[in-house]
Amino acid sequence: MKLKITLLFLFIALYTNAQSKDLKFGKISEQEINLTQVPFEKNADAVIFSEEGKMDLTSSNYYLTVKRRIKILTDKGLDEANIQLNYYSKNRNESISGIKGGTINIVNGVEQMTPIDEKEIFDVSLNELYAAKRFTFPNVKVGSIIEYTYIKSSEYNFSIDAWNFQHDIPTLSSKFRLNNQAYGTYSIITIGDGLNTKYKGKSSSTEWLLHNIQSYNQLKYVYNPEDQSERIKLQGDNYHTDGAKKTTLNAWKELLQDINAQYETYRNPSAIKDVAQNIPNGKDEVETLRNVIEYIDTNVKWNRFYSIIPSRSNKTLLKEKVGSTADMNLLLNEILSAKGFETSMVLFSSRHHGQILFSYPIVNQFNSVLTVVKLNKGASNLILDASKLNKEQIEFGPLDVFNYHGVVIKKGEPSFVKLNQKLSYYESSMKYDFMNNGSLVFYRKDKFNGYFYDENVDEKNVLNRFITESLEARLDEESSNKMVFDTDSYVKSYKSKATTSNASFYTFINPL
Repeated sequence: MKLKITLLFLFIALYTNAQSKDLKFGKISEQEINLTQVPFEKNADAVIFSEEGKMDLTSSNYYLTVKRRIKILTDKGLDEANIQLNYYSKNRNESISGIKGGTINIVNGVEQMTPIDEKEIFDVSLNELYAAKRFTFPNVKVGSIIEYTYIKSSEYNFSIDAWNFQHDIPTLSSKFRLNNQAYGTYSIITIGDGLNTKYKGKSSSTEWLLHNIQSYNQLKYVYNPEDQSERIKLQGDNYHTDGAKKTTLNAWKELLQDINAQYETYRNPSAIKDVAQNIPNGKDEVETLRNVIEYIDTNVKWNRFYSIIPSRSNKTLLKEKVGSTADMNLLLNEILSAKGFETSMVLFSSRHHGQILFSYPIVNQFNSVLTVVKLNKGASNLILDASKLNKEQIEFGPLDVFNYHGVVIKKGEPSFVKLNQKLSYYESSMKYDFMNNGSLVFYRKDKFNGYFYDENVDEKNVLNRFITESLEARLDEESSNKMVFDTDSYVKSYKSKATTSNASFYTFINPL
């Protein structure tokens, strides 16, 4: 055991020293050739041997040059050979260029390089705002080493996701260098235990280097592993939106005033007043709210794009019938206001996007908006996302929106709100009837709401999961009633009959 530990230590030490130098393409080491398993993450399907990022930051844009070398360790790791590089394509404010690279295989002890074919690099439109460069490495198999480089240029330099040291596969060496030639000042935000431990008190650093980084999939019990991952963000004293340079934003108050002003240009009060009048009022505010939700759900659809700023007015959205999360929530908010509800629109960051940092008014921390409506009866606040409305259980917003905090879009002092989901419940009652003829009749009734909703609850042979585990009995027949929504919860009932021996002793396990 001591010998293995010593060899492992020497390997990591040698590899760390070897990779501290700049990455040279097409020249691989014996350690890279021989590596078949990552010592600190043995189930990894691929590994980033080395990656480097250099950012040249100017007053109007930035250029990020990336170099990366990856080894494929298993069949599952072959997916790493499919590369997609996303960029903001609207108004041509961002671009990806200079893509080069290839696949390295060792054949009879000789290094063979198969370069990427430029004709196999494709431009793909992802949605109305984003596009991507896609390419696949040729001649890839388990044991192959792939390497590539590219340059990303961007005019969006107010808030920059500068560099990620941690990925969905482990990384042996990751280096980032910043060349700041901008006239304005920038705050450098380091996130992650490794970075903040190594570079504590070194605020003037322009180069960062980490070794032997686990994949962020190893981070447990967090909504979004990337929240805790090792990365660097930059915040400047100005930013760009659709090509127009904005004034300095150093406080949440100014940021929210700016966003609120942009929302004002997309509101159509007169058109919305007519729409609201055509939506019937219910016997109470809850029924009226359901009518509004039914109208939104019927007349407009989500285009699958998250946004914090609308791109369509209320009138245009109703005409085109498809829009972003910002478009749809603005429409919902305006209709509810016209119906007499007290509402707010809240900027938030969904779970898959990550947590917000209160210390910095960074606009791209957020990826969407939601609608909060206050009900006078019970004085409760309901959290709604117009792109994912729950028509039956209106009080249960989608789980993805509950990510700690959001901030209200309004003039004046910033108002941060905590986004809490309503508690759900699940109730199950069971009855076992042991008959004189040795048979067993089993009745089960499930009652549940909120996030215990099971879309597969109507599947056949549900009771097999409970009868056979509990009694090891074979089901002869099974029946169930159709699931119904009653008052505030779903109800589903089952009945099953099983033939058993006339045993005098039975063992039951927890059927939940």
